[in-house]
Amino acid sequence: MDISRIATLPKVELHVHLEGTIAAATAAALARGRGEDPASVLVLDAAADAATEPRYPHPFRDFLHFVETFLASSAQVRTPADLATVTEAFAAAQAAQGVRWSETTFTAVTMEQRGWEPRALWEALAAGLAARPDTDVGFILDTPRDLGVDVARRAVELARDALGVGLPVVALGLTGVEGAVPVSEFAFLRSAADELGIGLVPHAGETGGPDVVRDSLDLLRPDRIGHGIATAQDADLLARAAGEGVVLEVCPTSNVTLGLVGSLDEHPIRRLRDAGVALTVNSDDPPFFATTLSDELAHAVRLLDLDAPRLAALQRRAIDASFAPAELRADVHTALDAWLADE
Repeated sequence: MDISRIATLPKVELHVHLEGTIAAATAAALARGRGEDPASVLVLDAAADAATEPRYPHPFRDFLHFVETFLASSAQVRTPADLATVTEAFAAAQAAQGVRWSETTFTAVTMEQRGWEPRALWEALAAGLAARPDTDVGFILDTPRDLGVDVARRAVELARDALGVGLPVVALGLTGVEGAVPVSEFAFLRSAADELGIGLVPHAGETGGPDVVRDSLDLLRPDRIGHGIATAQDADLLARAAGEGVVLEVCPTSNVTLGLVGSLDEHPIRRLRDAGVALTVNSDDPPFFATTLSDELAHAVRLLDLDAPRLAALQRRAIDASFAPAELRADVHTALDAWLADE
């Protein structure tokens, strides 16, 4: 199909971290505004000329190098105005790509550990969204598994508080270094999500192996799996995922940039699709991986040999697997029908 048609495609994104949308130039500007040298507080590309716009290392040495960079960047968000600006910029970037619905992961527990009052977080997020009413966003409040179970329980309470003031929290998330703490320790997140009336979306099978995916399915009963590419390494798990309709949030460029997959052409997305696994395509942390959702969809078109109807079907699957309101889901389907008709 003509790749240029992706520009007008009504889009849905289910896996993008809010703090992972902070451009290096934005983080550097925040640091300079406080009188700090960006090079001393950020992890930047050492090869970049001083006269060029700051950028993150690319590719990263490994996953921990990425985490170090991610945390240094998000630590530059110090005030409610900073967070509102980041949120508005994220919504603006999504709207510019024609994204109708985004589910963005936000690590409120980390912000609280830095001294933020929860209400200040919610007000800043709401202000950022209000400035860009041309796209709709739901929040997944996650807990990094390597911070432990007590922090995870606090994340649940933060989600409860955010829902109480009307923030559109749609799910709990489980992120961080896979294997740092057994999945079984977080089994309570399923009942917590059910009590709050929201979803549960853990990362699994990104840096960990098939057993992390299997344990997540058995112990967490998730609504979707973040990444999940290790599923392709195990034939039994692959068949199970297809048979049970497990939805994976696949982020191809992220996997390559972090060295988890050798190249886009080696990515297991095609094997997953051919086995019948339900896939969605996402950007994860766009400026860190020098990508956008539109770029990821273009990769999917090439890697999966998609024509226009199949590309539209990919977005239909995303909206159907989302936690978006029913009316918005219907609107996206209608918009996709119109896009297909506009040949």
